[in-house]
Amino acid sequence: MGTMMGELVEIGDGAASGDPPFEGLFRAHADRLVRLAHLLGADDPEDVVQEAFCKFYVVRHDQVGNLIAYLNRMVVNEVRSRQRRSVVAARRTLHPVAAAPANEQAERNESVVGLMRALAELAPRQREALVLRYWLDLPLAEIATAMQVRVGTVKSLISRGMARLAHELEDHR
Repeated sequence: MGTMMGELVEIGDGAASGDPPFEGLFRAHADRLVRLAHLLGADDPEDVVQEAFCKFYVVRHDQVGNLIAYLNRMVVNEVRSRQRRSVVAARRTLHPVAAAPANEQAERNESVVGLMRALAELAPRQREALVLRYWLDLPLAEIATAMQVRVGTVKSLISRGMARLAHELEDHR
């Protein structure tokens, strides 16, 4: 049994909603994990998440303490593996969905595109640390676990990543 955002999930038993528990876990977290994989630079974030869930399915769940942290780590590792194998990574941009006036929407799109471009220029480990910290809002210890490094390394990656990100954003103004 593992704890998941305030509710208990048992992988081997039926869920209260009638969905199989694995399916419920997938429905609850797949979209978030796809966005995580995208922000980490995956050129195929949906495939990354599906592969992570396939690998997760065969894991002995009674030996996993925090299922969500484990899934986060699996996605981070899968993105890393695919980036190592990939020679050319196709970058996608996020398009915010908002009902703002056209001029505000254009400025927002430029900001998002600029930020995504600057994130893409970062070293992969710096990008991972920043996304885990500021997008998922994970504490340093959980980031260290997900990235399989020490907390001091996470602090260094975040500090250097923020400095480089600020420099990249200044260069594009």
